[in-house]
Amino acid sequence: MSKPTVYMDRDGPVATIHLNRPDKRNALSMAMWADLLSAVEQADADVAVKVVIVTGAGQAFAAGADIDEFAQVFTNPKTATAVADITYRAQKRLHRNAKPTIAKIRGACVGGGCGVALCCDLRFADTTAKLGITPGKLGLIYTLADTKRLMDVVGPATAKDILYTGRILGADEALKVGLIDRVIAPADLDKAVADYAAEICAASQFSARGTKAIVQQILDGAEDDTPATRQMFIDAFAEADFKEGFAAFTEKRKPKFTA
Repeated sequence: MSKPTVYMDRDGPVATIHLNRPDKRNALSMAMWADLLSAVEQADADVAVKVVIVTGAGQAFAAGADIDEFAQVFTNPKTATAVADITYRAQKRLHRNAKPTIAKIRGACVGGGCGVALCCDLRFADTTAKLGITPGKLGLIYTLADTKRLMDVVGPATAKDILYTGRILGADEALKVGLIDRVIAPADLDKAVADYAAEICAASQFSARGTKAIVQQILDGAEDDTPATRQMFIDAFAEADFKEGFAAFTEKRKPKFTA
């Protein structure tokens, strides 16, 4: 039985969301965006999940929008609005997921595919990766939310370069400008991502999720502590994770966090 075009599976504390349309290089249809939203919600609701990986089946992450659907969708204003809505909701839900997220990238990661990868905390790619966002080649304007995620990662000048030209960046250049965080040999990508996810899982999830929330507030414009963020820092000393971490430090052993 064939698997859906988007599905989630779990290996211990690591959930993987698969974009599964390899014959189309995982081009994203409207239905896939809705299924991506559901998969992210499923991973977030599963208390056993500590890390979420997003990847594409076959030799691509996602080559962008489904061109076969493109003409039909965007010549109908109501359908275009519906696509814009589900795309926004799916990406925001992934971007605001409380748990650490990693995009595992092979091959094409273009347009909406690159947008999905930018919603993840970290992007690990192999040497075959090709990344780009192409509104400049289609006469389109990238949304503010999408543009901000790109700018937060690469800065305004590089974001303009990528969007003005619509050019495709190879893995080495994408690493240089900060669009991806690691470049790994193709044969080693799965293990490298799994090892890194295991490293996150071994650390305090209370700390990881709190850190992610604080970083997001900074990206959203916060420049100084609020009473709430100060209280997060103070309250952490009373949590079980700190007690275990401090005990492990003083006893010179590895901590065993239970969350």
